Amino acid sequence: MNDFALGFSVSALANGLLTTLVVTVGASLVAIVLGLIVGVIRVSPRRPLRWLAVAYIEFFRGTSLLVQLYLWFFVLPIFGVSLSAWAVAIFGIGMNFSGYGAELVRAAIQAVDRSQYEASIALNFPRLTMMRRIMLPQAIRTMLPPWVNLIIELLKTTSLVFFITITEFTTASKLAADLTGNYLLYFVLALFGYYAIARALITPFGRWLERRVSSGFVRESLA
Repeated sequence: MNDFALGFSVSALANGLLTTLVVTVGASLVAIVLGLIVGVIRVSPRRPLRWLAVAYIEFFRGTSLLVQLYLWFFVLPIFGVSLSAWAVAIFGIGMNFSGYGAELVRAAIQAVDRSQYEASIALNFPRLTMMRRIMLPQAIRTMLPPWVNLIIELLKTTSLVFFITITEFTTASKLAADLTGNYLLYFVLALFGYYAIARALITPFGRWLERRVSSGFVRESLA
């Protein structure tokens, strides 16, 4: 392996890894925000709102993410709406995973003891106040572990952004392997790269959040 090939490979892998991290963080934030909003609407007492939430969830969970990315990137410009590849990657993946996240939110809210909801109604709390102050704080403890798993799945899905012209970690590994001919080395590096991000960054951060949320809930309960 000559110096040029080695230098290019290292640079490509570093840039690809950074791209994957940026897309993962951005798409995760979109998924969390939209998932919370749609999940809360999913348990709304107003039937039309519930129908809208169900339609959103079913569309994003029931259709191919790759086709969705193609739709936003290649079809929208036909109608005069052009989005950058980065915007499509972050918002496209984020919206797709928000459909799965919304169902996690719904299940966590419905898992809260029914007496909490009945007590809030008896005290005449406005619904938004009840959701923000009583239901969601308890539901968050339940939904955090599956959300962490969902973010790890999102990380691995970022390899699809290659199809909308973004060179992420998997594609960078392929380019380095093509240049050097050492496919075993670079694909093993890619495997361990994703594993390291999941185990060394996402999982510990999720556990830290769980501890913070649990300790905060205990302090509020004792106050």
